[in-house]
Order: sequence, then structure tokens, then C-alpha cells
Amino acid sequence: MADPILRVTDLKVSYGKVEAVRGLSFDVRAGSLVTLVGANGAGKSSIINAITGIVKPASGKIFFEGQDITRTGSHKLVKRGLVQVPEGRQVLSTLTIAENLQIGARLLRSGSAAAIDGIYDRFPVLGERRQLPAGSLSGGEQQMLAIGRAMLAQPRVIFMDEPSMGLAPMIVDEVFNVIEEIRSDGTTVVLVEQNARRALQAADEGHVLQNGEIVRSGTAADLLADDGIIQAYLGTGGSTK
Repeated sequence: MADPILRVTDLKVSYGKVEAVRGLSFDVRAGSLVTLVGANGAGKSSIINAITGIVKPASGKIFFEGQDITRTGSHKLVKRGLVQVPEGRQVLSTLTIAENLQIGARLLRSGSAAAIDGIYDRFPVLGERRQLPAGSLSGGEQQMLAIGRAMLAQPRVIFMDEPSMGLAPMIVDEVFNVIEEIRSDGTTVVLVEQNARRALQAADEGHVLQNGEIVRSGTAADLLADDGIIQAYLGTGGSTK
């Protein structure tokens, strides 16, 4: 079996005296879609923030393509192909869609007009409205903009933090269709998602977190079929934020 594209070993993340992630380990295979699920405060976002260099781990190791990236800054990780789509989209609402993508292209790895045109091809609504302020877009359209901005970095691994938050069910389906397209194009996806049931339906593998620790790992199909997991973590509505 090929070595994982991403390996996390004994990761600990603390905020002052609060230990958010407690000695957690898992691997991510290249080209897979892996989801992290668990209740609010389980440590899901802290994990991907540590991997992408936004927060510094208290201890543990993170390896990308076999190289230790534990203390590497987020800007350097972006250049190496590890990119996060943050919770809450974080688009620049007063700037146009085109300006958001242009700034993203300059900050990331792809500064060409052709790369931005490729985003418009993937998300036609953005191309049609490119001269409008990003703040005029719906929540779903802003999520598409955030994903498109991240794709300008030509990521090897893309981390998505709560991409369906606050979106209507029909729009959630559109967002997940995009995520699955990105994965089918060969990009590895690590997904933190409040709609745990929907995330597991899309994923290859899942890790269930509780109090900063992994309490169950397996194929997404196995986790969905486990009544104990359904009752404890997915509930009737599937929300685990």
C-alpha cells in the first residue's frame, strides 16, 4: 500500500490551559475524501487549523508526502499545496467577485487570467456576476467563491471547514456536488462538516471525535451503518457542529 499523502501522529493542540486535541493520530490517502465528525467542541476545526499552520500544535508531528511540516507556516504550506476553505467563507464582501479572485490568485500559486477563467468555467454564476460585490451573493454563492479562491492554489489537499453551514438543503446538495467533483479530479479532501450524515455519504473514510480524541474510525459506509454512531453523533438531523 502506498504511503499516505498526509500523516498526523500524536497531535495535541492547546489554547492556554484548555487542551482541544489530545494525542490524536490518523492518515489520509492521496485522492481520498476523509471527514471528521463529532459534537461541537470536539476539536475538529483545531485539527485542520493545526495541519494548515494556522495554529501551532503543542506537540505531535504532521507529515505531508513524507516530510515533516509540523512547524511550517501557513503561507509556505499553501505554496506546497495544502489549502483551507475557512469556516464562514471569509470573502471580501465590499470587493467584487473578480477582485476577490484576483487577490487570491496573487496570494496563492496561480496568478494567470487563465486560472481565474477556469474558476468561472467551474462556477458560471461567478463569471456572470464578476463585477458585483461579493457581499451581494447568497450564502451558497459565497461558498462557491471561497472554494474557487482556494482552487487557484492548485491544491494537493484541500481542507473544508463547515462548507454547508447556514445553507438551505438544496444549496447544500450543490456544495457537496462541487466537493465530490473536486475529489473526482484527483484532489484529496479533508472535510469538517456540521451535516455529518451528508459528509459521511460523500466520504471514503471518517473519524469520530469526542473531547479532542478519535473514538471511532472506519469506512464512511461502516460508520453510517452503526446504530450507536448514528444515535450518539449524527442524531435525527445529522448536525454535529
